[in-house]
Amino acid sequence: MDAFRRHVLDVAAFIWGVAEATLFFFVPDVLLSYVALKRGVKAAVRASVIAAVGAAAGGVIMYLWSTSDAAAAREAVLAVPSISEAMEQRAHVTMAENWFLATVLGPLSSTPFKVFAILAPAAGAPLPAFALASVAARLPRFLIVSIGVSLIGRILGRWLSERQLLWVLIGAWLLFYAVFFALMPN
Repeated sequence: MDAFRRHVLDVAAFIWGVAEATLFFFVPDVLLSYVALKRGVKAAVRASVIAAVGAAAGGVIMYLWSTSDAAAAREAVLAVPSISEAMEQRAHVTMAENWFLATVLGPLSSTPFKVFAILAPAAGAPLPAFALASVAARLPRFLIVSIGVSLIGRILGRWLSERQLLWVLIGAWLLFYAVFFALMPN
């Protein structure tokens, strides 16, 4: 039972990475920040790597879906909250120019990774290279968020209880998503 408890958050990080890279729209950073707050930097780094591998697996799923039925994959992705046709068109242009850079730098444009995943086959991205680019695209942000939350948690832990820290984290994510959905399309 202890082994299960030790690894349940890692399994959850992998599943969340896969889910968000496909059609789920809440980022794994939510879970990763919880891991960072509750278990510290080392656990947060491990969960971040696992979530990035999960995101790459999700990206592969979307890539393969797009190779078999690009129209259906596109339609499904455009139905996800916060994704617009204009966003997909901008990603299409950048993917046509340099799919690797577009995939790796895409997160900086606020364009969800799943958009790049469905465009990758038409852009000529080989599947193994795209899978590696997927990890490179996601891992830095996962690490920044999780390590950052762990460090902030340590500092605030001088004045706040563990329960209060958890409420601050929940409030921060609620505020983030309230602003995100207010500003993003759909």
